[in-house]
Amino acid sequence: MADFLPSRQELLNAMAAIAAPVNKAIKKGQETLTDIADWLWVVIQGDFAEEQSTAQIVTGTVISMIPFVDQICDIRDLCANAKKIKDDLNNPWAWIGLILTLIGLFPVLGSLFKGIFKVLLAPIRRFMMRPGAKLVQLTGTNIYKLAEPSIESGITELNKFLARPAVKKALKDAKITNIYKATAEKLREIKTKLTKQALLEVFDKLIGYLRQTVNFIDKYGSQIIGQKARKMLQDVLDVRQVANQKLGEFLKPVQDFLEKLAARIDKEADHAYKAKTNIKNLTQFRRVSDDEELDAFRQRKPNWVHKKIKGEELPFEPASQDPKTANTPLHPSLGDTQLALKSGYSHPLQGKYNTFAEDMIEAEVFKEGDVLVRVVAPGSLDNSICWMRKSEFDKLKSREEWRDKFAVWASWNSNGEYLEYTVPKGQKLYGWEGPAASQQRGEFYLKGGGIQIVLDPKNLIPSGLSKRKLTGWGYGTDTIIGDFSIVGVPALETRLGDYTLAPRSENKSK
Repeated sequence: MADFLPSRQELLNAMAAIAAPVNKAIKKGQETLTDIADWLWVVIQGDFAEEQSTAQIVTGTVISMIPFVDQICDIRDLCANAKKIKDDLNNPWAWIGLILTLIGLFPVLGSLFKGIFKVLLAPIRRFMMRPGAKLVQLTGTNIYKLAEPSIESGITELNKFLARPAVKKALKDAKITNIYKATAEKLREIKTKLTKQALLEVFDKLIGYLRQTVNFIDKYGSQIIGQKARKMLQDVLDVRQVANQKLGEFLKPVQDFLEKLAARIDKEADHAYKAKTNIKNLTQFRRVSDDEELDAFRQRKPNWVHKKIKGEELPFEPASQDPKTANTPLHPSLGDTQLALKSGYSHPLQGKYNTFAEDMIEAEVFKEGDVLVRVVAPGSLDNSICWMRKSEFDKLKSREEWRDKFAVWASWNSNGEYLEYTVPKGQKLYGWEGPAASQQRGEFYLKGGGIQIVLDPKNLIPSGLSKRKLTGWGYGTDTIIGDFSIVGVPALETRLGDYTLAPRSENKSK
């Protein structure tokens, strides 16, 4: 490996840039090789401090984009991770933190994205290096949920970093118009390249840089500092030896974590690059008909659709009758109401018992503070019949999972947004809850089984409805036809329907 340590003058310039001199000689311009060795020892001891200020994080990241200083800062991060692992070889957070450090150094990133990743991941890595954080089950979802406050901190720091003039200029020079989208794409690219071999290659390269740094410190620094530096090198080498066996355990969970992180950055892209005109491209924004969707499935079946085998029963057969009984007088009817039959008007709940699985519908009373969620398309009404508990929504990882579990054909709801309903103070809401029935169309079906809620929209109090938010799943129908485009990102508009009595028409349940 070629020497990475720069010339004496370059090191002195770096010391001045970091503005962290270790003694008064540096301030007086009387630096010696011993001063430089002392400074290097300060730098590589690991992240300066586990609790850095915003200014330290951002400044350190900008500095790390300077050639060779970048490598010194990388060594520092590696040493911090190795120290944590040496304290407890079986601590999963320490190993995940090491992987996040190493993937931030993958060659495909380049200096700009290395800087972005350092800012984004710094609070996450610090969280993983703290004692006491429990990880009961090693999954990407669990990692994300436990680290979520740190993830949000990382995004806040990233926004500050991106606002710096030097970074803005770098983005302009790179011709990157949507840095959040580009960052999410890089996360997904890293996810595909995350292998044990790739991690160990970066690890070994850093060890080579560390070895040269320690040799310099040992040669020109004091005897005590030299001994400490050699001990640090040995700790890193010990971790490297164990890494051959350990890293493989964490690849899949970290890959899943990176996908969830990319989805969160996608949401940031949607928020940061909203269209200001609120003009929709109405030539393409339309519902797909049932027949069009069925034809599309026959050309290319999406992964959220299942093909029914002859004689096969549906996983959740639809209910055959309205569950309403005399014991639940306050719960709305899901049958054919007499008023609707006589007047020629349809009620939104008319015949909707068959959206539930047979014999699995429960009368439910939602109390003050309960939060329900509704997934909507830009053209959907906010106050409609189909909801779910927020806890159910939080479990969903993708729109494909949502469509299959809640049996929602693309022609019913093209998704993209969601809103919450919080039962207001002193109020109750009566509805029905249970597994969604399987839905069949031609030779295809959706499984169902997600715990859905059906209620009468006229019982919703507008003050309990939140503003619309982005699901992070994108806008679209997930089929080969019928996807729509909107100029920019559509306005998250509130759309309330009048449910006194609606003219009889085709009324999709989702």
